[in-house]
Amino acid sequence: MFAHTYTASKHAQEGLVKNLCVELGQYGIRVNAVSPADVPTPMAMKALGLDRKGVQEFYAQKSALKGLLLDENDIAEAALYLASDESQFVSGLNLIVDGGYNLRSA
Repeated sequence: MFAHTYTASKHAQEGLVKNLCVELGQYGIRVNAVSPADVPTPMAMKALGLDRKGVQEFYAQKSALKGLLLDENDIAEAALYLASDESQFVSGLNLIVDGGYNLRSA
């Protein structure tokens, strides 16, 4: 279970994206967010006492999507899509890149 302050900040982020989408859309400005799962950062490795692959495997156990390990490139590709012309009519989206983890824990 997450602390209520963490949960509140996540809900605030989603609300801000939606509100800014409506407010800034009139100027042709798109507003989106990327919500990644846990990435094997140095902080995560230190906190868990695991190496990079160990952290990836630890978090993969929580994911609904099996057989894949999340890395930084997955998050970068999601952000790149949202910044590209391929998503020119996408606004107000919170792109969740977590292999379905949030659906399993909901």
